Formats: sequence, structure tokens, C-alpha cells
Amino acid sequence: MVVVLTVALFLTGIFFPAQRWIMAVIAVTLLTVIALCYRSVAKPLKAVGNGLYLLNSQDFGSRLRKTGQHDADKVINLFNGMMDTLKTERLKLMEQNLLLVKLMEVSPLGIAICDFDDNIIETNEVFRKLQTTAISQLLADLRPNETRVTRHATSQVYRCSRLSFMDTGFQRTCYIIEVLTEDIVELERAVFRTIVRTIGHEVNNTLGPVISVLDSLGEMNSSDPWVNRVIAGSKDSCRNLVEFVRGYANVVKLPAPVLAEVDLSNEIKAIIPVLRTVVSDNVKIRYNSDNEPFITHLDMMLIERAIVNIVKNAAESIGDTAENGMIDITLDREQRRLTITDNGQGLSEETSARVFTPFFSTKRPDRGLGLMLVADILRSHGATFSLATDKTTGLTTFSITLTAAYFISRD
Repeated sequence: MVVVLTVALFLTGIFFPAQRWIMAVIAVTLLTVIALCYRSVAKPLKAVGNGLYLLNSQDFGSRLRKTGQHDADKVINLFNGMMDTLKTERLKLMEQNLLLVKLMEVSPLGIAICDFDDNIIETNEVFRKLQTTAISQLLADLRPNETRVTRHATSQVYRCSRLSFMDTGFQRTCYIIEVLTEDIVELERAVFRTIVRTIGHEVNNTLGPVISVLDSLGEMNSSDPWVNRVIAGSKDSCRNLVEFVRGYANVVKLPAPVLAEVDLSNEIKAIIPVLRTVVSDNVKIRYNSDNEPFITHLDMMLIERAIVNIVKNAAESIGDTAENGMIDITLDREQRRLTITDNGQGLSEETSARVFTPFFSTKRPDRGLGLMLVADILRSHGATFSLATDKTTGLTTFSITLTAAYFISRD
């Protein structure tokens, strides 16, 4: 229409120059058409341009103002409705993300969320505390939707899972780490107690009549030295079996710690002579300390039993024939840590993960009670601990870290 009117105006000016009124009518008509085109086309386009600017700047709070032109106002109403929807969805996503972050932070589980390329982009505090080189390697080895339970040299038991969820139509990966130590330890204790009670009951019921018969045979053959020696040896074997079972029962009946304020540095110095009596002559014990007070709350009777068992275990690892056997006991006041290091045969990673479980032992024959007793004592004091061999130095270290709640600073 604009083109037609423009051509008509041009031709009228050429062929009818005297008919100025016709030219005026055509010109007014052309201006009217141009004005109508501006209202019906230019204003909607301008509104669309303003809307694109708001979308590009992600300003979902602003709205376009109506122009009074029907077509433009239809575009504006459509755009404003879309902006209301986007604002509602954005607020909903923000609230969901905020809720997710809060749930992650208060969760007892270690949680890590990945981007669409499986790169970890967000973790909670529990995950950051639990993450170690071994845990990271295990997570990297997990297949999609796979769960593994693992036990580490720190005596901790973890359940690690690689799961996925849908986000905006795409699948995203998340990792979850759950500490199962308390549950597993309690289950092991329950099984251990049941086994010990059953064995104790059967042994006592069986050996009672056996010892009674042996006593009767001894009285009947009191004049025969050979028979008396056989009977005495048999009774000793029975008593040894009773003591053997009693050793397990003592672990089951481990008393709760009675805490008292002690200077751990002085206490360890006092038991060094005792420790030297439980190792062979080829093993030397050295105590390293800064001689500063190490004041803490402990049941020293139980802690001494634990230290003696750790040193005996280290000495057995060194052996009676090894030369230059060494056990270093170090107290680090700043780290609240006690370490006992030996240059014995060492432990594999698999063995380190199992040494604190009931009935497991690297020494045959052995009851596997020593380190289990140590673990129970340390757990009852809220301490964290580990037993592992350094691949570089070949030294094996039992590390005990006291919980801050039991430690008293005298700075």
C-alpha cells in the first residue's frame, strides 16, 4: 500500500502538476498509511526488542508497558505472561536449590554433586572431611548406580555409592559416602558376644565332667607316676582351654572407661620400663616427646593396656631374630597424637583394613584379640586411630588421635 501510494503521488506530480489537491489527498493518505504501519508493525517490533533485552539481561522482574495499540498490546501481554512464568519457575528453582544445599549441609552423609560431564562441582562438609586419596580412588572406580562397602586402615567402614538423578531432562551423577563404622562394629560385637557365650557354655559344661573324671583316675592310680604325669598334663590342657575362652570373655566384659585428668607424657614415661620387659632383647624402645605437659582426660589403666598390646604387636612383627629392631613412641602435643612406629615386617593395605576385626590375625596360631581389644579401648575414649605401613619407608605406624573434647590445653 505504501509503495502504491508513493508511485501514485510520483505519477500525479509528473502528469497532473496542476491538480495539487489530488497530490495532497494522496500525500495525506500515504502519511496515514505510514502511521498505521508504524502502530501495527514498528511498535510490536520495538516491544519485542525491549523484551529480548530484558530476557538477555535476565531481568524477570521488569514488565513491558502497554502502548494502546491492539497488535502491540497482544505481543506485550504474551511477553509479560511469559516473564511471570519464568519468574515463578526461577524462584521455584532457587528455593529448591536452597533447600538442597541446606539438606546437604545437615545430612550425616557425605554428598557430592557433579555437572553434566561428571565433574564434582558441589560437596557438603561431611564429604570434604571424609574425602581421602583412597576414597577418591574408590569413587572414581565406581560404575553408574554401583555401591561398595570398604574398610580402611583407619578402622573406619564406609559405604560409597555412585547414583544419578534427572535435572532439566538430563542425567547428572552424585556420590554418597556413608560411615558404617558404629553399625558394623556393634554388629561384630554382637556376633562376637554370641559366639563367646556359646563357646564358653559348651567348654565349661564339657570340661567340668572331664576334670572330675581325671581327678578320680588320679586317685585310683596314685601309685603310678606315668599315669599321674599323663593326668596332670591332661588337666593342664583343660585349664589352658578354659583360660583361652576366658580371654575372649574378658574382651566382651571390657569395662567402661573411668576418666580422670592425667599428664599423658609422664604416664608414658612411667610405663616405658614395663614395655621393655614385653619385647625381645633385639628390640629397642625410644620415647620421643617435647617434655611439655600433655593434659587430657583418660582411663589410664585401659590406655596402658592398649599401649602394651600395641607394643607387643610391633615387637612380634619385628621378630626375635631381626637385628636393630626399633619401636619409636612419639607424643605430639600440638596434634594431640600418639604414634608407635616399628621397623617390622609391615602390613599390606588389605591386612591393614582387617586387623581390627574379631578373630583376624596375621600370626598363626593366634586368637586375634590384641588389636580388637585396643580398638574397643580407643573407641570408648572417642579417639581415632589407624595402623598402616608406609610404602616409602617400610615403617609401620599405629597412630592415635585424641578427640578435642578429652584434651585440655594449658596454653
